[in-house]
Parts: sequence; C-alpha cells; structure tokens
Amino acid sequence: MPRYNFRAYGTTGALETGEIAAASRGGALEALAHRGQVAVDLTEIGTGAPLKWWQREIFAAGKLSTAQLAIFTRELASLAKAELPIDDALRIVALQPSIPSRLRQINAGLVARVREGQSLSEALAAQDGAFPDFYWRLIRAGEAGGSLSAVLDDLAILLERSAEARAQAGSSLVYPAVLIVAALAAVGVITGVLLPAIMPIFEDAKATPPYLIRVLAGGHAALARNWGLVLFVLGVAAVGLVAALRNEAARSAIDRTLLRLPIVGRFIRERETARFARTLSALIRNGVPVLDAVNIAGGVLTNRVFKETVREASEEIREGGVLSRPLARSGIFPDLFLRLAVVGEQTGHLDTMHLRAAEIFEASQARQLQRLTTMITPVLTLVIGAIVGTLILSVMSAILSVNDLALQ
Repeated sequence: MPRYNFRAYGTTGALETGEIAAASRGGALEALAHRGQVAVDLTEIGTGAPLKWWQREIFAAGKLSTAQLAIFTRELASLAKAELPIDDALRIVALQPSIPSRLRQINAGLVARVREGQSLSEALAAQDGAFPDFYWRLIRAGEAGGSLSAVLDDLAILLERSAEARAQAGSSLVYPAVLIVAALAAVGVITGVLLPAIMPIFEDAKATPPYLIRVLAGGHAALARNWGLVLFVLGVAAVGLVAALRNEAARSAIDRTLLRLPIVGRFIRERETARFARTLSALIRNGVPVLDAVNIAGGVLTNRVFKETVREASEEIREGGVLSRPLARSGIFPDLFLRLAVVGEQTGHLDTMHLRAAEIFEASQARQLQRLTTMITPVLTLVIGAIVGTLILSVMSAILSVNDLALQ
C-alpha cells in the first residue's frame, strides 16, 4: 500500500507533519480528514508499507525476479483473456497463493493507481523499478494496439522460458556444488583435526613426516599465525571485485573475456541471442516500431558487449539502415541468427524469423547444458576423489609412521 508524507493543520490549528499509508491519494486525504486534520501538502514516498521482519523476503529489494514476474504475468494473462477489468484482475491475482508477499504489496500499489485512472503500463512504470523497462513498454504497446491479453501471454511465455532455463542451470549445478563442499569439508577435517594430533609425535621423535603432510601442516600453521592478514586480503579482494563489477569499463572487459572462452563463450552468445530474438519478436508482433523494439530488447541483455552492439545497431536503424548489417559486423551474433534476420527483413516477417531463431538457440542451450553437466559430474567426481584419496593415503602413511616411531 502506498505511503505518504503529509503536512496538515490539526484540531488545535498547529501545523503537524507525519506519515500515513493509504490505498490512494484520495484515501490518504480522507483518512486525514477523519482525524480532524486539513492537509496542505501530501507527497507519496513509497508504494508499500514496510512488512514485519518475519514477513520480509530475503534479497527482496530492487527488481522482481524473473520467476516472480513469470508467476504474476501468467496469472494476469489468464484473467485478461477472460476480459476482466484490469483492476479486478489485479485484485484476483493478489488472492492467488503462489504470489509472494512482496509482489502482493506491489500489486496493492498497482490496484490503487489503476483505480485512480492510470493505465496498467503507467502503474507498472511507477513501481520504483520493480518491473524492467521492456516489461511495461511492451504492455504500453499492447494497450495502444488493443491487444493487451496477447501481449501479456507473450510476456508470460518469455519470462517462463527464462525462469525455466535458470532453474535448469541451477539444478544442474547442485550435485557438483555438493561434491565441492564435501571435498572442502574433508580437507578441513584433515588439516584442522587430524594433522594437529599427529604432528607433535613427529616433532618429539625428530622425524620427517610425509611431504604432503608437511605442506598441509605448514599451510595450516601459516593460516593460524596470519589469519588477520588473510581476512584483510580477502576483504580487499571482495571490495575490489564489487568495485570492478560496478565499473562499466571493467564489466565490459570481463564480458568480452567471457565471450572468448571456448565453452562459456558459446553458451553466452546463444543465451543472449535467444533473449534478444524472442523479446524483439514479441515487440514487433505487437506493433512496436522496429527502432523502439530494438532499444527495448537491448535492455533485456546482460552482456555489455551485446548491449553496446545493439545500441550501435539502433543508431544505424535511426539513420535508415537495417538491423542485420551492424549485428553482422560485430562478429558476436551466431551466423544462423544473422541469416534468419536477413530473411525476415527481405520477406517482411521479421517477428516470425526472430521467434524461430529464439526457439533454435533455446533448444541448443538446453542441449549444451545437459552435455556439460553430464560431462562435468564424472570428471569432478574423479578429480575430487583423487585429491581426497591422496590426502587420506598421506594421513594413513603418517599414522603408520607414528606407530613405527612409537615401537622404537
């Protein structure tokens, strides 16, 4: 529910200030009037009252996640197909059990703004950046063309595919992550528990432990002596990494380097191409001019190199050029996508060709991810098994040496 800062004259005639929550500006004025206060200034400061700490979602600030947007859009698209008024559809969406608490809070602000006479796209754009630009711009195009339900359906498909790809990637990395954590735990137990127990015996007997045991013991001792310095270095590295990720030049350099990697680079190219193609197809199909569609679709991309290429392409389109030429000159888009884009420009079916390109590269991504996880899991298992096995053999060798020392 929106919140407002107010200045009002109270029952005693004194000027009072404060904050009030209401569904709309009119509701806030009415609530003040019921309290005997006459408002002289009313300023909206937010679109939602703060939740209790136990109701808050972790990492809820900023834009809504792709999964949250997909759920919201699918529910709204289903209701829009039934030709319900938007404010009624939004109220029904808020009743769905799958809607998270923060989205319910934002939805209340949407309902209030729509009831005040704003369009859905205007209400979405006013939600403090919770909805990405391409989202409400596409809805604005649907409102202008009278095809809001079709636009919402296209948006739902786009977001559901993106959320599904992310979920698939995340689930594919669960097992490798568990292996890595287990290996780190094993190394931690060996270096933190076993080695401190057996090293004094070698020192008392003035005997030399196995090489790997000496290395691990030395590393453990150095870490124990200089833990403050280690924490400081890690802190500086973390701050430097955050600063680099916030710096556009550094991010561009990182993104360009990622594109040059053998397997990761191809995956990123196809992911960005699929996102761009599907978003551009949906925009053009719903009546958005090509130049505006290219600018909006560029906002969906995450790789800075792709973003800059699309921005340059939009400048060339503004001067009368076509989309495929600057994209081809960049050398970062796949050849198949460029050929389909040229066919679309020549036949006037740009939306159909881009949709076909998106489907091709989304399927290719799924196959790549499956092959990668199928390959990486046994390789990682063997590598971690070799490391942990070597450590265990070294510890066993050291324990046997301790027994020999004890018998002497």
